Parts: sequence; C-alpha cells; structure tokens
Amino acid sequence: SISYKSGVSHGVKNAETIRAEKAKITETHKKEVKSVLVTKVINTEINNQISSTGRVTSLNNITISSDVQGRLIGKNNFKKGTEIKKGEIIFSVENTDLKLLIKSKKSRFMSLISTNISDIELDFKSEYNKWNNFFNAIDLNKKLPDFPQMNTAKEKNYIISRAILAEYLSIQSDEEKLSKYTVIAPFHGIVTKSYSDVGGNVNPGSPVVDFIRKGEMEIELTVNTSEIDFINIGDKVNFWDDGKKYNGKITRKGGFVNTNTQNISIFSSINANKENIYSGMYLDAKINTQVTDNVFKIPRRAIFDSNKIFTVINKNTLKIEKINILGYQEDNVIISNLKNNMLIVIEPLINMNEGATVNPILK
Repeated sequence: SISYKSGVSHGVKNAETIRAEKAKITETHKKEVKSVLVTKVINTEINNQISSTGRVTSLNNITISSDVQGRLIGKNNFKKGTEIKKGEIIFSVENTDLKLLIKSKKSRFMSLISTNISDIELDFKSEYNKWNNFFNAIDLNKKLPDFPQMNTAKEKNYIISRAILAEYLSIQSDEEKLSKYTVIAPFHGIVTKSYSDVGGNVNPGSPVVDFIRKGEMEIELTVNTSEIDFINIGDKVNFWDDGKKYNGKITRKGGFVNTNTQNISIFSSINANKENIYSGMYLDAKINTQVTDNVFKIPRRAIFDSNKIFTVINKNTLKIEKINILGYQEDNVIISNLKNNMLIVIEPLINMNEGATVNPILK
C-alpha cells in the first residue's frame, strides 16, 4: 500500500517530464527500410529451351487379329519377344477344308467351261482360242488366271447366262478368303504380346499378337499450354538417358489438351542405335525452339498473383506491374512487355505493398 501510494504520488508530480521523454524517444526513432534484390531490364533475343520428359514408342504399334475361324498351326514363332522380318509368316490357321472346297469348285468350273467350249467355237469362232487358252491355264493348285475379256454383247450375254462368270467370281472370293488364313508381317518388327498359341482356336476378330516396328521409334512429350506456340514442326530436340545423348525433331503437335494434366502432347522422331534404345523407355528432353526477339527472363519466384511483379521507381518506391508471360524455361519466366532499364524485384516480398520505401540492391 505504501509503495502504490508512493508511485501514484511520483507520477502526478512528474507527469509532464515523463510525457516529454516519451515524445523524444518517438521523434528520434528511425523507421527501418527493407533492402531488396533488383535487376535491370535489358531486352534481347532468347533461344527458348523447353524441358520435358516422355516415353519412347514404336512408330507402328498394331494388334493383329484373325479374319477367319480355325486352329493355329505351324512353328511356335509368335511368342512374346519374337523378332519377325517383313514378309515372313507371323501365324497360320488350318485351311485344309477350304483348300479342298476350292479345288472342288475349280473342278466344277472346268466342267462347266468344257461343256460350253464347243458351242463357243461354233457361235464365237474368233473368240474360241481365247476361251480355250483360259480353260487350259486353270490349275487346281494355283489361283485362277485372269478372266477373258468379253468383246461383244452377244458373247457377254452367252457367258453370263451359262453362269460361267458367277462361278469364276465365287472361286475368286474363296481364294481371297484362303489368303487370310496366313498372316504375313507387314514390316520388320517384334511381337510384344501373344494372345494365343499353336493349337489354339481363333475366331474372326480374335486378337492373336501385338506387333511393333523395330528400329523406327518416336517419343511423346508433354508441354504446358503456354509453351505450345513456341514449338514448330522441325524444331530440334535433345534427349538424355544415363549420360547417353540422342537427337530428334518435332514431327507433329497434338491439337487437344489432356484433361488429367492440362498439358498438350507433341511428338518427336528420335535418332538412336537400335541396340541401346527400346520401346517403353523414359527420356529427358529439351526442345530448342526458334529465337524470340525483344524479351527478358526473370525468376519465377518474383511473380505473384500469376502475372504481377514489383518494380522500383523514383529510386526507392515499390510499384506493381502486370507482365505478359510468353513461356517458361526451367525456373525462369520469359516476358515481353517490360521497358529497358526498368528495375525489377527478383525476390518474393512478404507483407509489402505498392508505394512502400525500399533499398534496392542491384544484382
């Protein structure tokens, strides 16, 4: 109680002195000024390099199905990983029944022509040799020869009325079907998946193997939508994998955005030795785009609100500027609407507003 009363008494007697001392402290206090890193704008030409990654794929990747029904026969040469050269047989389907059917039809066809050949000699004497040669050229074990050309309406009417043309086309249809019982490799490639085996039954439309082209490959890369306008067909691309370097060129650009990643796919050829690059590998890539004029590069961390930066005017005053972003290059952003010699803040500023006083440090 005594201390309290003594303190109150001292405060009342010395109130003016206490206020004066506090005012002096306030007047002599100097406000601290924040130092910020800045850079000076010098617009120039930039060869933008866009980084990406992608997976190597074969230039041709197809699933080969059977067009006919039957049992798979022949050598067991369509296992996964089997290499098959262009023109070699990938698989065959048992075709004995169809072969016998075709021979039977050819025999009836020959009998039909034989029955009418004498009438052709009498009624179309000038055309007899043509039909006789056609008859003699028919071989039960070979494809039908070309059908003779009918030169007059009377000859045409006679041949059609005797069903000779209809029988010929029926056999041709079966011969075409017979060719589908043996599937030939359309290019030099590798079996990547086998859906069946020798002895298994297949139906029309049943997949038998997945087949990729060997040697010729491409790689699918993804880029941001803001970068796609920088990329042109023919731009060079560098690839890396485990210290190995490959080259390629942009061959086509996707015209749609991936709904999951919001990126756009572009495709590049790749020049690589077949011994050290394989379908399915992932590679790092840098796309060398065309030179862009009158642009400047700043760090991404300097940007806030997606398209704003701080600049310094009047030597020490912050000002907010909107920027036009052309693209991204690793941790930097390429912009195009800044004037030369402007001072740009290149570090993130927290709790700083436009008009604040700063101490710019040029970097």
